[in-house]
Amino acid sequence: MPLPSRVSPNPSALPLTALALLFCGCSNNSGATSSTAGNTAASASATTTSAPAAAASATSTTAPPTATSASSKPPTPYQGPTGTVMGVVTAAGDAPPLVSQRYPRGCEAAAATYGKLFRVGQDNQLADAIVSVTHYKGFVPAKNKAITVTIQNCAYSSRSIAMTDGQHLEVKNLDAARSYVPHLDGARSPATIVAIPRGGPVKLYSRGRQRYWLRDKMGRSFMVAHVFHFPYSTTAVTKLDGRYRIEGIPVGPAKLNVVLPLGEKHLKHISQTITVKPGDNTIDLNMVFDLTKDYPSSAAAAASGAPSATPATSAAPATSAAPATSAAPAR
Repeated sequence: MPLPSRVSPNPSALPLTALALLFCGCSNNSGATSSTAGNTAASASATTTSAPAAAASATSTTAPPTATSASSKPPTPYQGPTGTVMGVVTAAGDAPPLVSQRYPRGCEAAAATYGKLFRVGQDNQLADAIVSVTHYKGFVPAKNKAITVTIQNCAYSSRSIAMTDGQHLEVKNLDAARSYVPHLDGARSPATIVAIPRGGPVKLYSRGRQRYWLRDKMGRSFMVAHVFHFPYSTTAVTKLDGRYRIEGIPVGPAKLNVVLPLGEKHLKHISQTITVKPGDNTIDLNMVFDLTKDYPSSAAAAASGAPSATPATSAAPATSAAPATSAAPAR
């Protein structure tokens, strides 16, 4: 059943140039530049493999990259008045199509997370959407160094993850009897680390500003979370209630963006110019999904009479060279 139609601010499928602008952040403040994300259109250079029986303890960590900061001298954090941008992101237009997946015994509950192209709540709230505020003046550092991701019933706690310079992922297994091997596709992984049942977190580090995929190397190819390493910390990811909240934003003109991954080859993006005022700024957003325009592979399958194809799980950013990390974070 189609979702109710509503007006959406500047709806469009996200081209590579638009994604590059999101990675840039494009500060209005002079004196700092940002590197754009490399390898946005991923090539199939890595595959998911089964984990070996013997592996390191879940409390072990992979070594962080030698250059985790985009600048040897971080800019001074913004000290002026700030505001909080919050609201609800809803979906309209075509309903998310079913995605063909195979769930092994014991993982049937994961269909609630991965069974459709994207997740929508009871009242059309949009889940797993990355909301960001950019184009403001000033540098806002990340509040926490670690971003916690949990696994339960063969599913990650979110299908989208946003991180920034100086942050890493900590993946925790909440299951009582099942193990996982979380893997950040596109980053260097010198060791295979098992997330044992209810054990310590597995720490995963990116290689800099670009797009990654969080997978499981024990054959559960449906377990995919889209990871974006941005040069700014002012981001949030919506849950099933569609809510987002981004604090500490410098007051003044800025841009509010929403990015929704559609499989591993497509992105949906909307944005609008805003003025951040001191205190709370409530801004609700609506994303209109057009199956034919926003997910052409599904439309092609429907035209041929074939079932919707499962999003590819072998695509990964090229890992032969690390992305540039010499530019200062965008403000």
